[in-house]
Amino acid sequence: MTNPEKRNGQQYLYFSHKTGDSVSVMDTGKDKPKEVTTIKVGVQPEQLVTNRSKTRLYVMNRGSDSISIVDTTTVAMEVIATVALAAEPWAIALDPEDTRIFVSCGPMDAGSIKVIDLTGTKPALRSSTPVGGLLFRGLAVPPDSKRLFVAGGPKDDTINDSLSVYDITGSAPVLIATVEGQNESPEFVYVNPTGSFAIASFRQGGINVFDAAATPPVLLSTVGSGEVNGSALSPDGRLLLMGYAEPAGGEGNYAIYDVSAIPLGTGLFFTSTYAPGPMTFSPDGTRLYMVSGSELVTFDMTMHPPQVANHVTVAGPAGGITI
Repeated sequence: MTNPEKRNGQQYLYFSHKTGDSVSVMDTGKDKPKEVTTIKVGVQPEQLVTNRSKTRLYVMNRGSDSISIVDTTTVAMEVIATVALAAEPWAIALDPEDTRIFVSCGPMDAGSIKVIDLTGTKPALRSSTPVGGLLFRGLAVPPDSKRLFVAGGPKDDTINDSLSVYDITGSAPVLIATVEGQNESPEFVYVNPTGSFAIASFRQGGINVFDAAATPPVLLSTVGSGEVNGSALSPDGRLLLMGYAEPAGGEGNYAIYDVSAIPLGTGLFFTSTYAPGPMTFSPDGTRLYMVSGSELVTFDMTMHPPQVANHVTVAGPAGGITI
């Protein structure tokens, strides 16, 4: 059976250039990752995602208020469609069925969650749900594609930094519940492969784990502290790696938490000479790729603690990274 993450013997890693209006494509099948091409996209590209078969790359262009769609099966890897949003995007998520893209747009005091339909001949913006609240920087869809988890929340006197849940079984998202977290400034949200846990990390420190199957979701555990500069969930949903802001003149600080065990316990802490940045796991979970300034750093996750396997010079800074 052909590995869907590999084409022509290559496995590709993508990261966006916030100031270069482009995406770098790296072949990670070598001893060291090697750039094979650069894709011109919109202005200030940041978050990006691929579909299950890895045939499409979706790039969120914050500066040009659009989504670029790239065909990754061709040698050129060119943009084949651009969807205008008419609002500044902050986060993007693709449903597991590859039928819809969800985008949070802001600022959230007059913002929206937009849905792009991928089932037609041409991708098209189908709905826009008004949202009031904080800037929503994290979106995630569980395996059953019935809910949308949003890192952020309504701005009122009682719930400020939280997890919002939307029913996405209809033509437009419908708010089900908002659950208050225990930390400030939600930045990322993940749903594990079984859809049982929703995991939110916060820029001002901390990890909250919620029962994603409950209505409303129930906060199960919270742990951690420090300003987060990047995070990634392993493909099996077991390990969450957190990168914390580099102290002045110090090293990059990292923590690994086993989020399959509730309540969360003490994480494995380690340091590196590389400051944290956008990061993602390899499909088998044995490697972690991170763009630190102008370096693409590969961590060997089979080591305890993880060790730098290699690093290559790239054009930074990166806005987002994915495989």
